[in-house]
Order: sequence, then structure tokens, then C-alpha cells
Amino acid sequence: MRTRALLFLTTILFTTACSIWDKPDVREAKWGMSKEQVKKVETAELIKEGDNILTYRIGGEPVPMEIESAEVVEYEGEEVTPPVVSSIEYEYDLLYVFGDKGLGMVVIHLREPLDGPDAYLELFKVRTNKLTKEIGEPAKGVASYKNHEVKANPYEDPAAICRGEHGLQHIWPTKDKKTNVSLELDSKKFSAEPKCTISIFYESVEIPVDQELSDQLHDLL
Repeated sequence: MRTRALLFLTTILFTTACSIWDKPDVREAKWGMSKEQVKKVETAELIKEGDNILTYRIGGEPVPMEIESAEVVEYEGEEVTPPVVSSIEYEYDLLYVFGDKGLGMVVIHLREPLDGPDAYLELFKVRTNKLTKEIGEPAKGVASYKNHEVKANPYEDPAAICRGEHGLQHIWPTKDKKTNVSLELDSKKFSAEPKCTISIFYESVEIPVDQELSDQLHDLL
């Protein structure tokens, strides 16, 4: 009887350990994967392959969403349900970045321009809320300035961000003690006119990519 109980307990522990080990870190990928392994699990469109980076395209498809009515209208005793419409889903570049020990960074970068600075800040807030729910912890807000006057409220003038006067970064506690997560709103580099850009960075704690490459991606995206 004792042998059966021990065997049962061992099976449970082994199954639990396997499920934890098999749990993806970002999308369906795990830190340390090779490029070929990532290509097997990623179903998005691969648009570019470099020595250290795989670039995919995601989003751009309408997403069904219900519009809540302010009032419920009844006709002949039947309740009229809110209509279902399609919201605009933005296109993003999805970058898998590799180091000597395999996959160490994933970046989700907004591809298409928005209507104006306010739209970027609104999307930044939406993404912040989604990541907070996903991670289960509030973000820490950080503003970086580039030889400009520090603002009392860095969120009050999104146009200043698009002009390159400062950037916004939201940082979350390490997810599952394996992944650092940050959301960045900054000016778009090499743009003819002031524009903003938004990127989400997922970075492995134990398998980081080359620091110079990481700094370049944070600076350019």
C-alpha cells in the first residue's frame, strides 16, 4: 500500500514538473529555444530572418467586440442586445532575439502610425492595463529625459514625447522570476516629422542577449 502511494505521489510530482517546464514564456516560445524551434511554434507570418533576429507580423485583423448600450430598449417584451462590431486591431512587428544560449528577448513593436500624440498615449494606457492584468502586479512608471526640463506630470503632454523631449517606460516585477517586462512610449527615430512609437520588451533573466544588441533595440524601437 505504501509503495502504491509513493508511486502515485511521484507521478503527480513528475506531471506537475513537466507542466511547469512546458509552460511557454512568451506566446508559445520558451527561453533558450533555437531559431528553428521558434519557427516551429510561431504561427504568425515570418517577414525577415537575420543572424540574431526573427521578425514576424501580427495583428491587423478586425476584432469582434460588443458595444454596451446606455439603456436597454424593449420591443414587444423582447430585450434588444447590444450590437457586435469590429474594432481596429493595430499591426505589430514581433521580434524574437537570440544570443549565444538561444532565445533571450521578445519585442512587440507598433508598426503603423496613429492619428496623433493623444492616440499613442491612449494605446500606451490600454497596453499597460492589459499587461497589469496578465502579470497580476501594477507597473512602475519611469520617465527618461534628454537634456530637457523635467515635467511634474510626464503624462500631460504626449506631443513632447513624440518630439523626443522625453520617453515613458512602465516596468513590471519579474514575471515568474524568469522574465523582465517593460512597455515603452518614445519618439520614432529617423522620422521626417515628430511621431511616437510603442514597444513591449520581454527579456529573459537567466538567458540575456548581448547587452549591446539589447541597448540598440531599446534605443531604436
